[in-house]
Amino acid sequence: MQIQRFIVGPLQTNSYLVICEKTNESVLIDPGDVSTELLEKVKEHPLNAILLTHGHFDHIGGVNTVLDETGVPVLIHSLDVPMLTDPVLNGSYMIGKEISMHEKTGILSEGDDFIFGESSLKIIHTPGHSEGGVSFVADGQFVIAGDTLFKLSVGRWDLPGGNYSTLIKTLIDTFSTMPVSTEVYPGHGETTNIGFEKKHNQFMQNF
Repeated sequence: MQIQRFIVGPLQTNSYLVICEKTNESVLIDPGDVSTELLEKVKEHPLNAILLTHGHFDHIGGVNTVLDETGVPVLIHSLDVPMLTDPVLNGSYMIGKEISMHEKTGILSEGDDFIFGESSLKIIHTPGHSEGGVSFVADGQFVIAGDTLFKLSVGRWDLPGGNYSTLIKTLIDTFSTMPVSTEVYPGHGETTNIGFEKKHNQFMQNF
């Protein structure tokens, strides 16, 4: 698989286009906003779906535009569905906007595999930043972690649906058990890996 990163929106969100190199089909993860470049790349690599790690405004703000262009399904965990149409829950009210999706067409569930072309991403439930936060894993090679794990940090837990204890449990039970070579593609900031975070991230040390 090939991963292309686009930094979008006022909070510099990482949106990822994941491409099956054998068939050229793709999925778009967390279009918090869109750019001309992103839309052009989507046209070059036929889009199968929009996958959302969670429902905060900076990760869903460009969904409607991509939907208008492509009409593909949008998938999110069931616990974050209310965020898609509620500016208070998705946080967009804090920046003076009311971001709401046109529609929701699919649910992501723990343990499912989303297949596109000859590639697949496994869905793992990684709550703590939001109740329905998920990450997308490719055979221990990489994980697209949304706002759960960042380089040297973690996502906020003081927003609606966030919980510190749940976040730490997710780090212990899920991320710390991944191979140390696993690349981590976060929702904001630089790419990292599990081994580096276990050594240097204060939230992942001692377990």
